[in-house]
Amino acid sequence: MALSPVDALQAESLTDLVRPLLKSHNLIKASQSDLKAAEERVKETRGGWYPTATVTTHYGKERQNKPTATDDTNLVTRQADISVNQLVWDFGATNSRIKASKLTAKASDFTVESTIQDLILRASVAFLNVDRSARVLTFARESEANIKRQTELEDALVRKGAGLSSDVLQAKATLSGAQARRVQAEGALAVARNAYRAVFHTDSANLSSLEKPIIPEQLIPPTVDEAIQTALRTNPKLRAADMGAAVAVETINSTKAAAFYPKFDIVASTTYKHNAGGTIGHQEEGLAKLQMSFPFNLGLTSINTLKASKSDAASANSRVGETRDLIEQLVRDSWSNLATAKATHQFLANQASISAEFLELARKERKLGNRSLLDVLNGETALINANSDATSARTDVVIATITLLNAMGRLELKAIQ
Repeated sequence: MALSPVDALQAESLTDLVRPLLKSHNLIKASQSDLKAAEERVKETRGGWYPTATVTTHYGKERQNKPTATDDTNLVTRQADISVNQLVWDFGATNSRIKASKLTAKASDFTVESTIQDLILRASVAFLNVDRSARVLTFARESEANIKRQTELEDALVRKGAGLSSDVLQAKATLSGAQARRVQAEGALAVARNAYRAVFHTDSANLSSLEKPIIPEQLIPPTVDEAIQTALRTNPKLRAADMGAAVAVETINSTKAAAFYPKFDIVASTTYKHNAGGTIGHQEEGLAKLQMSFPFNLGLTSINTLKASKSDAASANSRVGETRDLIEQLVRDSWSNLATAKATHQFLANQASISAEFLELARKERKLGNRSLLDVLNGETALINANSDATSARTDVVIATITLLNAMGRLELKAIQ
């Protein structure tokens, strides 16, 4: 009634398949690259507190027509300007930009974690659906073969005058239904293998070697409320959204400081001139100063910039709230789906057990002449189908479990061992 056992050394473990995928998949590489870029931008924004050296030089021809009584000049001029600028204080604008870049890096880190968990879920579902479809197809083929065999026996009895033509017709109708179920199972397996190939970039070498993971029931909290609280603490998508809202707040701070407060710098510069400015010969100039700069747009656009930053922050906070609501709904839905899948599997397993008992009794009664061959045929078909449905329902339990773990933000590699 099930696939033939496979040597453990030949079995395809889900964990063994997913582990290398977490290093090579394009989505993982992309999110890790985003994280690396965010970390580099943290270093970039820290550079706001480092001194800046500027070197400007030129070499060229300078000609001046001077006022009356002053000789005109036509010189080959050279000049080099070297200046060092050190920020003293900008009322927190640079510090806010640094904080914003750090928060962005944290958000990228949570995005990497979210991508990993989503990929584990996607790979697990693809793996489990291939396993489910292969097993269901095996049951469907067995059911078809059994009905076909029994139909041929009944037809032979009719030809000998010992059977009923109506039973043959009913058996043939049952056979058509079994054939349709087998075709549907073949189609479902083809679709499942397409999803498997899209995730793992290869086809499963041996469908009978798939090793179904153990249901990680120990990771599921006892109540849905605890599952929701866990999700609100650990779900990486929500934590990334929180970081985005915090970045918006720091953007308000940096905008306010840059738009409404001056900036103080220490500036040291040296200039080397030769035949510059109409003066023949070599000159040197040195300067050290504390400088204040306060650019302010007279159209009061700084106010518009600040208002825009506040609106961005309000939008980010609203999205965080919506994300919280969606995650809570996802946890509740996943919890309900898991409860439904467990109950369904329990009933279908019970149905399979009852069908097995019925078939055993039907075969005994058939020998005593109290049952028709068609009754036995129907009993065998019912048992095969019940076992198929129970197997499929067990897969639904595993999928519902890992989906709930993903919604909670706790779907790690160890959960699918």
